Amino acid sequence: MNYSLLLKTSWFFLLSLAFNKLTGQVFVNNAGARERHFVYEVKQIDEFFERFNDDTSSFIRKQYRDNHIKYTLSREQLVRSLFNYEGRSWDTTLINQFVQTVVNTNKPSLLDFYGDGWYAEANCRFEYNGATIEIPIILRIEADAEKRAKWMIAAIKANSIKQDASVLPAIDRMDKNKFINPSSHANSFLELGRAFEDKEHLSDYFDGSFFKRANSIGFYNALLKNRIRFITVKDIRYHYLQVDQWIFTVENFPRKALNSGWLINQLKNVTESEKNQYIKKLLEE
Repeated sequence: MNYSLLLKTSWFFLLSLAFNKLTGQVFVNNAGARERHFVYEVKQIDEFFERFNDDTSSFIRKQYRDNHIKYTLSREQLVRSLFNYEGRSWDTTLINQFVQTVVNTNKPSLLDFYGDGWYAEANCRFEYNGATIEIPIILRIEADAEKRAKWMIAAIKANSIKQDASVLPAIDRMDKNKFINPSSHANSFLELGRAFEDKEHLSDYFDGSFFKRANSIGFYNALLKNRIRFITVKDIRYHYLQVDQWIFTVENFPRKALNSGWLINQLKNVTESEKNQYIKKLLEE
C-alpha cells in the first residue's frame, strides 16, 4: 500500500470510529487532526440540517468524495453523532427511541429549513439605562411557495425594559420590503443590529403576531425612541418541534474534539398538547 492510500485509509478509519464511538477525544495540534476535526465538526446550523436528513449533497459526503473514499455512513450513525456527549450523560433508551422514530423507513422524519416548527433563540446584549442587559429574541423563518425566505422576529422574552405602549407600530402596511436575510444565522444574526437601526421600517422585521405577545410593545418603543442600543448576540439556541412527539434543542459547542459544533443538547418525548404548551411558553403567549 502506498503512503497516500495509507493516509486516506487511516483518515477514514478514524472518522468512522468517531461516528461509532462518539468519544470526546481532544486532538493534538497537527495537520491530520485538524483535518479530521474540520470534517467532523458541525460548523453551521445548515450542516446540522444536512447531516440530520442525510442530504446527498452534504459537506461530509463531499469530503469523502474529494478524498476518494467510499461513503458508508448510515443515517442512524449521522443522527446519533449529532448529540452533545461531552461532559454529560444521556438516557440511552430515550435516544434510541428518538433515532428509531427519525430513521423509520416507512415514515422517516426530516427537518425542513423552510417549514414551521423550528425557532432560533438569539440571546442579545443591549445597552439600556447605562447598563448592559440581555434579552432573548425568538426568530422564525417565513417562506412562500417558491421558498423565498426571511427571518422574522416572533417574540421577545421577559426583560427589564419598561412596557411603554404609547406608540403603536404601523403593522398594516402593505409595502413591507425590509427583512432579515435568510442566511443571517450563519453570522450569528449580526444583521439584527442593522434592522434595529432602521427606524423608518422597523415594523417590517417583526412577524404579524409579534405585537399581540407579551413584552412586545415596550421593546419596540424602546428601539424606536433609541432608549436601548443593540450591542451583539451572545449565544444562540435552536428549538426544533418538527419531529412528531419530540422536541429537541441545538446549541454550539466549539471545542477541539470530534463531537463538536452544533449539537443536540436537550431532548424530550412529548404529547401534542405538551408541544403546543412549549410553543406558547417560547413565544410568550
